[in-house]
Amino acid sequence: MLTSNGTLRPSSPKWGGVSKEGQDLVREMNRLGVIVDLSHTSADTMRAVLGADPKVWEGTLAPPVFSHSNAFSLCPHPRNVPDDVLQLLKKRDGIVMVTFSPDFVSCEWPDGRPIKGRLPRRVDANLTIPQVIRHMRYIGDLIGYEHIGVGSDFDGVASVIDGLEDVSRYPSLVAEMLRQGISDKVARDIIGENLLRVWRKVDKIAARLQAEGALPAEDSLPPLDNPWENHP
Repeated sequence: MLTSNGTLRPSSPKWGGVSKEGQDLVREMNRLGVIVDLSHTSADTMRAVLGADPKVWEGTLAPPVFSHSNAFSLCPHPRNVPDDVLQLLKKRDGIVMVTFSPDFVSCEWPDGRPIKGRLPRRVDANLTIPQVIRHMRYIGDLIGYEHIGVGSDFDGVASVIDGLEDVSRYPSLVAEMLRQGISDKVARDIIGENLLRVWRKVDKIAARLQAEGALPAEDSLPPLDNPWENHP
C-alpha cells in the first residue's frame, strides 16, 4: 500500500485468507466463466483460493491465473508466488503470467532476512531479459512449463525492463527463451496457448455449473423501500 509520505509498504492482513463474501464471489466468477486472478493478493489468499485447506473451503473450481507475478524464490516480493502456492496452482491447472515489472523481477533483502513492514529492495543490475526468462525456467522446472504465461504489466508500471519496452519487443523475449533452451513448442505455449487452455477450461466449468442449476450469487442487502407502499 502507498503511505502518506509516498512510500510503499506491505498491507496488513484483514481476513487471513478469503472472507465468506469473497468465497461467494469466487464461486460466482466460476459460474459466470470469469477467470480468477490472484496477482495483488496475499499468500494466505492465494492458498485459500487454491484450496490449501479443503476442510475450510475447497477454493475455486476453475483454473486461476496470476496475471502479472513472478517466482517468490527468485525475488521475495509479497506479490510474487511462493513455491508451495505454485504446487497448489499446478493441481488447479492454472498459470503464472511472468511480468516485466522491475520490482518483481529482481529484488533481495539486504541481509537475507525480511524486515517487517518493509519491501525488499530492487536490484537494478539484474533487470534484464535473461532474468525474466530465469523466472519462467524456475516455475517451469518446478511445476511444468504448461503453467507459465506472459503478463507484461505494460499498463500498470512506470518503468519496464530494458529491451522489453512494448509489445514490439516480444521477439527479443522469445529469442532469449530459445537461447536458454526452451523449445519452439513450449515457447509458443508460454506466449499464448497455455492461457487459451485455461480460458477454455474456465468456460467449460461455467457451462457445467449453469447446466447443473447453480444459482447466481446475490448481495445480502435489505429490501429497498417501496415509494408506492403508502401512496393513496
